[in-house]
Amino acid sequence: MFDPFGWFDFLPERLRHRLLQAFVIAVCAALLALRVREWPHFLFKPLWFAEVLIYVVFIWMYAVRIEPVDRSRGVREIVLPLVAGALPFAFLLFPLNREIVSTKERAMALFAAMTLFTFLTIWGMFTLRRAFSVTVEARTLVTGGPYRLVRHPIYTGEVLTGGMVVILRFTPANAALFAVFIALQLVRSRLEEQKLIRVFPAYRDSVGKSWWFWKA
Repeated sequence: MFDPFGWFDFLPERLRHRLLQAFVIAVCAALLALRVREWPHFLFKPLWFAEVLIYVVFIWMYAVRIEPVDRSRGVREIVLPLVAGALPFAFLLFPLNREIVSTKERAMALFAAMTLFTFLTIWGMFTLRRAFSVTVEARTLVTGGPYRLVRHPIYTGEVLTGGMVVILRFTPANAALFAVFIALQLVRSRLEEQKLIRVFPAYRDSVGKSWWFWKA
C-alpha cells in the first residue's frame, strides 16, 4: 500500500490509491502547462517537444494503468523510488557552466543528446503503458520494445539525460548529487527485479536475459 508510515490507515486502500492517482495527474498537468508556456525560451525545440511528450505520456499512463498484483510497501519500495524520481530536478538548481557551453555547437550537441535519451525514457514508459509505476509494484510482465535490449530502459534514459544536464551545469556538488542519483536508481532496479522474479517467475528467463549491471 502507498503509505510507508501508516499515516492514512483510516482510509480504504483503494481510496488512497485513487487519491494518489489524482494527485500525480494534477502535478504532471501543472508541469506540462509550465513546459508549454516555456516554448519561446527553448533554444532546441526537439528537446521541448520531448519534455512535453513525457508529461503527456505520464498523465495517460496514470489514468489507464491497471491495479497491481503486488503493491509497494514500506520505505524502500515507496520513499526511495520517489526520492530517485525527484532528484533530477535538483540538477537544474545549479547554474550553467559557461566554459562547457561556450560555443553554440557544443550546447546544441548536449541538447540533442538529452533529447535522444529522453525519447529512450518515453519509449520505455510507452511500452509499459498500463503496467507503469513509480514505486516498486508488479502489474504485468512486459518483455517487448526496449525491454528486449535492456531491463530498465526508463532508468537508463533518465540517468543518461541527467548526465547531460549535469555536464551543462557542472559543479563538484552537482556531480556528487548525480552519483547519488545513479546509486538510488540501481537500488531501485534491484528491488523491482526481486519483486518481479517473485511474482512472475518467467521474468528470470525472459526479461532477465536483457542487459543490466547484474544478472536477474
